[in-house]
Amino acid sequence: MGFLVAFLACAGTLSAALAVYYWRLGNHNILLDTAAAYEFSVEHDFAGGEIHCSCLIPLSNNGEQQGMVNNVFCQPVHCGKIMKDLEIGSHLRLIRNTIRKNGYWESLILKKNDYFTVELVVNIRSGVYISSLVRELPYLKMLIYYQVVGRKGIQWKMAEISLPLTKKQVKGG
Repeated sequence: MGFLVAFLACAGTLSAALAVYYWRLGNHNILLDTAAAYEFSVEHDFAGGEIHCSCLIPLSNNGEQQGMVNNVFCQPVHCGKIMKDLEIGSHLRLIRNTIRKNGYWESLILKKNDYFTVELVVNIRSGVYISSLVRELPYLKMLIYYQVVGRKGIQWKMAEISLPLTKKQVKGG
């Protein structure tokens, strides 16, 4: 009987120690930080009826473990009737890589404390005059869905960003 009690006490202690060990390992904390986006660019092509927008967004892993970003999808938020006259193409890419011909995101492993810069590019083709479009829709809200794989399995995360469609006015210009 004493052996059984000692065995159970040892097994319980070992289980608790393993649970604490795995709990302290942590997980990834991969964040596409749209609130810290910078270098917004807007170009109007009045003759072609197009607007080209882009910005840079930090992507980082502040967790204790590495994680992987597998898939990334960008989706414009519906903005009313004006959307029927718009053709919107968008993609996200790592700055260090060239744009893939199919626009698909290439899997990326982020180790602890890794930091990358990604570029969001949005091209809008409009059946409406650009000036009318910009008056009616000064910002385009984009949702970015990204799949993260880590120690705790697969997670889908979402980030949101508003891209200005108007050019900033410069004094004297």
